[in-house]
Amino acid sequence: MEEVLHGIKNIYLVGIGGIGMSGLALLLKDKGFNVKGSDLAESYTVRMLQSDGIAVDIGHRRENITDGLDLLVHSSAVKENNPEIIEARNKKTRIIKRGELLGMLCSGQRTVAVSGSHGKTTTTALIGHLLTQLGHQPAVCVGGLPLNYSRNAWWGNDYFVIETDESDGSFLYCEPWVSVITNIDHEHLDYHKTIENLKESFLQFALHTHGKVFGCGDDASVRSILERVGGISYGFSPANMICARNFHFDGEFSCFDVTIAGTCIPDVKVPLLGEHNALNTLAVLGFFFHCGFDLSKVIEGLKTFKGTKRRFQIKERVAGVTFIDDYAHHPTEIGAVLKAARYLNPKRIVAIFQPHRFSRVKSLCKEFSGCFSLVDELIVTDIYSASEKNNEGIDVMFLLDEIKKQFPRKVYYVPKEKLVQEVPLCIEEGDFVLGLGAGDINIVMEGIVNEYKKNRVKTAR
Repeated sequence: MEEVLHGIKNIYLVGIGGIGMSGLALLLKDKGFNVKGSDLAESYTVRMLQSDGIAVDIGHRRENITDGLDLLVHSSAVKENNPEIIEARNKKTRIIKRGELLGMLCSGQRTVAVSGSHGKTTTTALIGHLLTQLGHQPAVCVGGLPLNYSRNAWWGNDYFVIETDESDGSFLYCEPWVSVITNIDHEHLDYHKTIENLKESFLQFALHTHGKVFGCGDDASVRSILERVGGISYGFSPANMICARNFHFDGEFSCFDVTIAGTCIPDVKVPLLGEHNALNTLAVLGFFFHCGFDLSKVIEGLKTFKGTKRRFQIKERVAGVTFIDDYAHHPTEIGAVLKAARYLNPKRIVAIFQPHRFSRVKSLCKEFSGCFSLVDELIVTDIYSASEKNNEGIDVMFLLDEIKKQFPRKVYYVPKEKLVQEVPLCIEEGDFVLGLGAGDINIVMEGIVNEYKKNRVKTAR
C-alpha cells in the first residue's frame, strides 16, 4: 500500500455518504490521510463521518476541488460528467474508483474478503466482531453499520476483513488471503449483462484468492466454483464439508447443530433470525475452524453480536405491534426475511415495500410477484430510483399489477408521502410491520412508528 499511495496525503471522495465510500473514508483517516468529500444530501453516514472529524460538502460543485488535492476517489454510481470529477481532471489530479483504492489498501494485508449476492454485510460484520472478541485488532470495512460499534470501518494491525462489491466488478481489484462467496443470484445484471458473466466474475474472484475459498455448497453456482478451486463448502445439505441441521428458533436466537471435520457441535446459538443467517454463521465458523481458532470460544462470542443496522432490525415494540426495518430489496432477500418473521408467529405480517431501481423492477418483476406469499397485507410505495433514469417507463403500477397476479390477499399502493398518515390506520395489535427496501423506507418507518404512538394516545383518551 505504501508504494501505490506513496506521496499522497490529501484525498477527496465524491459520494462519500454511500455506505461503501464512508467506510473507505474512515479507513483512510485512520491511516493518517487528510480526508474530505461530498454527497448530495445529509444522511446518517454523513453525520457519522462528520462526528469523526471528516468534512463533508453537501452538493457536488467544482469549487469543492481545490489546489493541493492529491487524489480524487469516486464510486461507480458517480458519473463521469460530475462537476467535481471534471474539475479534478482539469487540475490533472489523479482519479480512481473506490474499488481500486480498496484493492490498494488490501495489498500486503491478511485480507478476508466476503462476496456474494446476499448476506455479505452480516458475514463481514460477524467475522470482524469475533476477531475483536478473541483479542485481535482487525481492520474492518462493512457495507452496513454493525450495531456493536459506532462506525462501519476502522483500521487494525493483523487481519483486514472487508465486504466486497460485485455490482461493478470492483471486487476483482482485491487479491485476498481468504475469501467467502455466500451465494450468486440474478443481481447487478445492468453491469454484468448476463448471469453467465456474473458467475465468471465470481470465479475470477475465487481464482484471485491466495488461500482458502469458503462458499455455500447449497448454491449450485457457488458449488461449481468451489469444485474448480478446491474450496470449502458449507450449507444444510449433508454433502457439504460444514453442515447445519436441526434448525429451529429459541426466542430471538437461531439454533442449529453443526458438523465440521467429522465432529458434531450441538445447539449453536446466534442472535440472528432465519435460515439465511444460519448459512452466514456457517461461513464464519468455517473460517475460524480452518484458521485454527478454538471454536468453543468462537461460538460463545456469537451470542454477543447485535447484528447490523437495517438487517431485521427491530426498531420498536409499541402496544403489541413490532416494527422491523430491513434492507431487503431483492426477491430472494425478501423471501428470507419474511420466512424469519413468520417463525416468530406474529398475528399478521404487514409489509411496506419500497422497490429499488427501475432496472431491478423490470428484470425481476416475475420474482417480485411471488416473494410476498407469507405476507397478510402488502403495501407498495413509490420506486426509489437511486439516481437511475427511468428510460423505459417502468412505474410502481406495473409492479403492482404483476404482484396481484399471484398475491391473493390485500395489496395496494400508497404514495411515499402518505405512508406516515395511512399505515398506522391499518395496524392491529399483534402485527409485525416490516419496512422493506434499500432506499429511504427506514426514515419513513420512523415517522410511521411516531404516528402510531400518537394514534394510540388519542385512542386511550
